[in-house]
Amino acid sequence: MLAAAGLGWWMRRRARLAGLEEDFSAYWRRRARRPGELRYVALGDSLAQGLTARRPERGFVGLLASRLARSSGSTVAVLNLSVTGATVADVVRSQLPMLVRQGGAAPDLVTVCVGTNDVARTDPERFRADFRALCSGLPAGALVADIPYFPFGPHRAAAAAYSAICREVLAGFPALVAVPIERATTGFRPWELGTDLVHPGDPGHRRYAAAFSGCMAAAGR
Repeated sequence: MLAAAGLGWWMRRRARLAGLEEDFSAYWRRRARRPGELRYVALGDSLAQGLTARRPERGFVGLLASRLARSSGSTVAVLNLSVTGATVADVVRSQLPMLVRQGGAAPDLVTVCVGTNDVARTDPERFRADFRALCSGLPAGALVADIPYFPFGPHRAAAAAYSAICREVLAGFPALVAVPIERATTGFRPWELGTDLVHPGDPGHRRYAAAFSGCMAAAGR
């Protein structure tokens, strides 16, 4: 009986999350139609989508867009190309070409947050090659995160190893800005998590945004 109740709870939670994924994706599609004097392009997975902040604009991408607007005094057009469930290979295959197709001058801000979905799926050497391919296709000044800290679960050690691969690869691309998300998310409190107890909630996304913002400031952005 307890097992059945647990399965029912998990299925309800999964259904709610699926609805949230579509709502957030729809928000970013609408947001992409807003013009702006500055351009911000976000690449990545569900973290860049903003799951599970209370609203999409409270995810770290929305927070960074607001910060850029305040610091510059300009309007900001946001193109969030991230996709829930994306791996690094998915970003290279589908999102990076869309960034390149923008043409003209490079965006004023590019952020990349991906790799969490690779931890349990992708061979480490394949991951290294995929992450190198991603970095080689990014414009100078892009802010690229390593992998968040996994506070529990069977993939905790693997996540740390994959995050180290990110930092190793990024060291070979000095024109990119490395964002230490693993360090920023170490010590996450339970109340910083969202409703699924996996993705960050509003307080957690503020941690992500602070890590990116600190690197933006250090790079003079």
